[in-house]
Amino acid sequence: MYRKRAFLTVTLLALMMASAAAAQESNFVTAPSADAQAPPGWSFVPSMTYSAGWDDNVLLRGNGDAPPGDFLNILNPRGSLNLNGKRSQLSANYDGAFVLYHDLNTLNSYDQHASFFGRRLIAPHVAIFASDTASSMPTTETSQLVGVPFVRTGSRINDFHSGFDAAFTKRTSMVASYDFQLVDFDNTQPGFAELQGGHAHGASMTLTHVMTAHFALTGAYDFEHATVGGFGQVFNVQNAWVGGDYKLTDRTHVSGAGGLSRLGVSQFADSRTGPAWRFSLTHQFHRYGVDLLFSRSYVPSYGFGGTTQNEEATARFRAPLGRRIYSAGSFSWRANDPLTLSDLPLRSLWIEGNVGYMLTPSVHLEVFFEKTHQAIDRPGGDVDRNRIGFQLTTAKPMRIQ
Repeated sequence: MYRKRAFLTVTLLALMMASAAAAQESNFVTAPSADAQAPPGWSFVPSMTYSAGWDDNVLLRGNGDAPPGDFLNILNPRGSLNLNGKRSQLSANYDGAFVLYHDLNTLNSYDQHASFFGRRLIAPHVAIFASDTASSMPTTETSQLVGVPFVRTGSRINDFHSGFDAAFTKRTSMVASYDFQLVDFDNTQPGFAELQGGHAHGASMTLTHVMTAHFALTGAYDFEHATVGGFGQVFNVQNAWVGGDYKLTDRTHVSGAGGLSRLGVSQFADSRTGPAWRFSLTHQFHRYGVDLLFSRSYVPSYGFGGTTQNEEATARFRAPLGRRIYSAGSFSWRANDPLTLSDLPLRSLWIEGNVGYMLTPSVHLEVFFEKTHQAIDRPGGDVDRNRIGFQLTTAKPMRIQ
């Protein structure tokens, strides 16, 4: 979670030093883009975050198992290289975190995260893009993977997307991509051999037609061919959606879609079809912002192997409390119900909040609180973790001539 806090803080610093916040993402602008706030040309954003706080369950043990707590010091250097050109956008990011425990120093680690996004306009109305995200983390809790229990073991993720976006007319556009995901766990440690891991290939397509200045009709389809676990469990999942995107006002944006989610027949499960839906609401109160999202569909489970019915809801807010003081928070809930006998039901919860003070335009001080909870249908399956502390972040964009 500290990585996410550092990333959000650095992003906020860059935005506040560049200009006012950009408009919310909408289907009225379908093409992916690099950081809209990056200055023209090449720029580099170095940053450094120091964080210290208390963690009351560093080993992610179940309730009633006397979970140990410890004090953590985290040093998080980070760099972001950006190109914002007339026909090309590029953003490359890397950060590594030195995690140091006061008492349980055998848990000390160096965690890594890297991402890349590139987009090139190859014709007046056609662009190609590619993005990749790779991370290595000491627990499964921070990865927030679907259908994975919270345990203290290494998790590695790579998520790649590549495709094109095209505007056929002034009102009709399409985004299509090839998607690949790889998930791996360190199951050599005793007790973690049940974690499966795996990989998935897929494709997705979204078609948007702007009907009026306030309403856009959307249609989407995605297909995923997933191989889970060492025994090669294969699952094919398809989702088809039809919906709309409505701008109630310049500050309020609502989108929703409904459709079907289908799990193909495999050696571990019969084929089945169920309803799928998603909904989002974004509202900007002058300087205050609120985002609400909800979705339901079938997805592969990389934890115990198999496929799960996934429902999740997320709420985020951001609010300035004064000229130099701001706050932000998020609430995420996820329910995973098994579609195969090898799965176990999971209920997961993440709560985060922070209050920050802008010491200078490039230096921010924040206090934060985080809570995670997961309930799994097995003995000792209820896991709670609370963290509280502070972090100091400095970041300053530099223009490269």
